[in-house]
Amino acid sequence: MFKPYIYKIALRYFFSKDKKTIVNRINGFAFFMIISAACVLLIVLSGFAGLKDFGLTYTSSFDPDLKIIPNKGSYFMADKERLGLLEKIEGVVSASPVIEEKVVLSNELNSGAILLKGVYDDYYMGPTLDSLSLIGAFSPNKPSSIYLGADLASSLEVVMSDDFSLLATAAKKESRSLFSFSPFNTKLLDIEGIYQISSDIEKKFAFTSINTISSLIGLGENSYTSIEIESDGNINKVDLEKEINNLFASDLSVLDKQDLNPALYKMLNTENLAVYLIFSLVALISMFNLVGSITIMMVEKKKDLRVIEILGGQKKDFNHIFFSLGVFTTVFGTILGIGLAWLLIAFQNFYSFVYVPGTSIPYPVSLTSSNVVIVFTTVVLMGVVTSAWSSSANK
Repeated sequence: MFKPYIYKIALRYFFSKDKKTIVNRINGFAFFMIISAACVLLIVLSGFAGLKDFGLTYTSSFDPDLKIIPNKGSYFMADKERLGLLEKIEGVVSASPVIEEKVVLSNELNSGAILLKGVYDDYYMGPTLDSLSLIGAFSPNKPSSIYLGADLASSLEVVMSDDFSLLATAAKKESRSLFSFSPFNTKLLDIEGIYQISSDIEKKFAFTSINTISSLIGLGENSYTSIEIESDGNINKVDLEKEINNLFASDLSVLDKQDLNPALYKMLNTENLAVYLIFSLVALISMFNLVGSITIMMVEKKKDLRVIEILGGQKKDFNHIFFSLGVFTTVFGTILGIGLAWLLIAFQNFYSFVYVPGTSIPYPVSLTSSNVVIVFTTVVLMGVVTSAWSSSANK
């Protein structure tokens, strides 16, 4: 049965000070610990979210929003007409056919394996790649040229000169001659440019024209390993799969960024869960202060029980008052903690007072609505359970 006076008394206990200083200090410390727990939990989750986003900008920067690949085999056919229809699908900004193949690059002294990507002139990442250029430029329209990463260029001791070239060696995809004993094709590639972003990407990817890589591996016209999709965020892989089933005869599937890097995302999600559980334990420990606060208040206000009974109240109403007091303390403390965390996060984003150790890079933080909901739900739920246990244990 709803009894308004219970909540009114609980609010009065929350806002008014007790005559005894020690009780006020215990209540104030419990309130402060809840504020601190909510604030720290949100800051840590926001810091991890910022670090995750910061890391993914490098590790997945070369991954498309969506990627169409064949379910069987390595290649599929796609003519210009179907590619044009694909770009007309709502949510698709551009569709770039790509040929990817593992290639060994070598010169007289060194060699190294690379994932060579053949692209057209209108490749959606062309402007981005050109902006990353350390030397030269990204020009996939030039035949027999290559655009590679700085890390690989360093290991191969590349020299930007007309007299310097790299020998690309790749396995043949089609061999129609019975007298062709070599399973490999080779081609000399001129260095068109060198890009720089991160060591992992620089060692993994190099770029050339579609025609160059097609001739290197002996692939037919209009054959591709994938189609990279740039989306506006209004289409997902499930919707795109339904659309491409009507366009292509081949058995195709669609991958998103998480599908392209399953191990990375699984690791990040596991770390995020571990961080959440560790700091949730810290928040739980802070709830012991709430237990002490409610217990002291119930002993201190024991004389008020007689007044409640005289006015027609029941003995259990006394426990409900202090349960409500614990809930109010938790809710108000959590809201203040989230507000304080928001101020600190905003200050870090605008003024950058914390930096990544050993660098001049501001520590990235990202405040998301999901983390706010998680922190509020976690701390309030702990407070409700703690208040229920504390008020029922003192009868």
